[in-house]
Amino acid sequence: MAQPIERKPTEVGQPSSSFERTMMWLTTISFFVILMTIGVGTILREDRGSSQLENRALAQSVEPTVQGITSGDDMVKMENYFTDQLLLRGTFVEMQAGLSKNVLRQPFRNGIYTAKDGYLIEPSQAAQPVVPDAFQQFTQDVGRPVFFALAPSKTVIAERDGIIPSYVASNAEQRYETMQAGFTKAGITSIPLDALRLSDYFKTDHHWNVDGAYQAYGEIIRTVGKIEPTLKKVEVDPESKRSSEYPYFGSLARKTTLAYASTGDMIEYYDANQFKGIDVCYDKACGQPLIDEQFIKEEGDYADRYEVFMRGNHGILSMTSKTKGPKLLVLKDSFANPVLPFLAKSANLEVVDIRYVTKDFDASEFAKQKNVDAIVFLHNANIAGLMKTYQQKL
Repeated sequence: MAQPIERKPTEVGQPSSSFERTMMWLTTISFFVILMTIGVGTILREDRGSSQLENRALAQSVEPTVQGITSGDDMVKMENYFTDQLLLRGTFVEMQAGLSKNVLRQPFRNGIYTAKDGYLIEPSQAAQPVVPDAFQQFTQDVGRPVFFALAPSKTVIAERDGIIPSYVASNAEQRYETMQAGFTKAGITSIPLDALRLSDYFKTDHHWNVDGAYQAYGEIIRTVGKIEPTLKKVEVDPESKRSSEYPYFGSLARKTTLAYASTGDMIEYYDANQFKGIDVCYDKACGQPLIDEQFIKEEGDYADRYEVFMRGNHGILSMTSKTKGPKLLVLKDSFANPVLPFLAKSANLEVVDIRYVTKDFDASEFAKQKNVDAIVFLHNANIAGLMKTYQQKL
């Protein structure tokens, strides 16, 4: 009888050759070397204070305490520190975005849709906003004409023009109309800005550009001027328009990275000489610039060049000149910043950004104290988040 052939059992999962074993060890060692290099580099590199890409301050090193370690707070802070200060963090983010766009062919990133013409659009599917009663009470308390210039967001215009795909849920246009109706019901006169086009906005940022801002200035003068006849539009010299040397990648580019924001904007502004004679005061100092070109010249892909207008946002500021126009109180967000230099050529201004004032600020009392002739709210359509703040401070 034939004897069965004995076969040596094969060791499953073992490399079949010295080459495979070598590659396995090289891969493992390379992985640990890369991890160690990133870890040591993160520790040895000087900490960064902020990130242009994320437009925020970064976590700083932590001095552990017994109480902090016991409670776990210091461990959370340390984790945030290493996450924020990680070596090549920005590079990894950009690489992942490039993979999503170029390999996976995803038109969305972080909720931002990339249109064919290079415009970055942020669809909206939020609850219908409610205009609080404080606006109607404010209108009655101040005893002055009150106007609202509500700029349509890029999303509103994109919906109107059919740029957002039909499969994407977005109700920005409906929310915009609801909000306008709410302000009208509160006794506030609407300043129409519906003629604005997508070309009046930056491709990579949610703000309008200087052309959109100048158009809004004209509508404010036209509407408010019906009640305040001394308010006249002052033209600017078209030859004084300047353009940034570096491309501008704004707020939406920071959310998507340069992989999606392939076409940067050229941020334009009018020469500061166009606004001579206007004194700007904030932070207990006067003579502040309306146009500050240091922000235009700042290097970096994500430098916030929009701050060329008014150096960004300030809680309270005044803008005075020898104009014969009225005195206006402007309650605003960052959309107003490129409009204010134009408007200051036509009127003396008291300007309030309700997001940056003290907790006890009272807008109606401020209007009476400054003895203004009229009040203008100047905001973009994404104002729903400010309704609670206005409810408390009007």
